[in-house]
Amino acid sequence: MMVGLVCVGIVLTAAFASATQTLRMQEVSRDYTRVAQILQSQLEDIRTWNWSDLETFQAETGGNMQVVTLDGEFMDAFGSRYTCERQVRDRKDENGLTVSGQKEIVVKVTWQSNDGKVNTKSAACWYTEGGLHDYYYRSF
Repeated sequence: MMVGLVCVGIVLTAAFASATQTLRMQEVSRDYTRVAQILQSQLEDIRTWNWSDLETFQAETGGNMQVVTLDGEFMDAFGSRYTCERQVRDRKDENGLTVSGQKEIVVKVTWQSNDGKVNTKSAACWYTEGGLHDYYYRSF
């Protein structure tokens, strides 16, 4: 009887530990999914700007990161957990020289997980003057 109770105890302990770990992993996955959505949304928003909007934003921020206020239902539900920043700066080549007619857009999201760890993810893209954006918006 004692051996059976010990075996059941070990199995139950392992099952609860596994369930707890699964819930932690699920929360981490949710965070990464939300962060990916924020990054994509912010990059797509900036891609709709024209060249003068990018230059104005860069001049106003001095090429530094600027905190973005997330909006909509997402902000109501999760806004206090995630901090989003974006930056527009001149693109540099591998030698550190400014590439004419190109900007680099960087979006960074910071959040604190349930275990108290601060996490950061970022995404970047290049924007070219007279590129695809201008083609679509000027041709119609």
